[in-house]
Amino acid sequence: MNDTLDRIRAAHRPTGRRLGIAVGMPAPAELLDGLAQILTDSGQAPLRRLARLRPRPGETTTRPEDVAWFVERFGHEYTTVVLAPGMLAPAAEAACRSAHCALITTDSVLPQR
Repeated sequence: MNDTLDRIRAAHRPTGRRLGIAVGMPAPAELLDGLAQILTDSGQAPLRRLARLRPRPGETTTRPEDVAWFVERFGHEYTTVVLAPGMLAPAAEAACRSAHCALITTDSVLPQR
C-alpha cells in the first residue's frame, strides 16, 4: 500500500481548481486514510476534496463507465484518479487522459459483482 500512496503523493500537485483526488469504491480503509492524509498535507480538506466514486445501488464496485462519466464532467477539479484494476477500461483511461488526471491503479482485489 505504501508504494501506491507514494505514487499518488507524487502525482497529486494541486493548482488552481484542480485540488482533489477521486477514488473508486470499495477502497481499503488504509488507502482512504492515506488519501485523506495526502490531501491534508497539501492544505486541502479531505471531506471536500476526496471524491468517493460509489457503486450503483445494489452493486458492489464502481463501474468503469461511471468513472469515465465522472471524470468527463468533473475531472478539471481533480489531480488524480485512483482505481482498482477491475475498474479500468479504455473509456476511463481516455477520460483521465483528456482531463489531464493522473490515473493510479492499486493492487486491491475487488469483490465480484
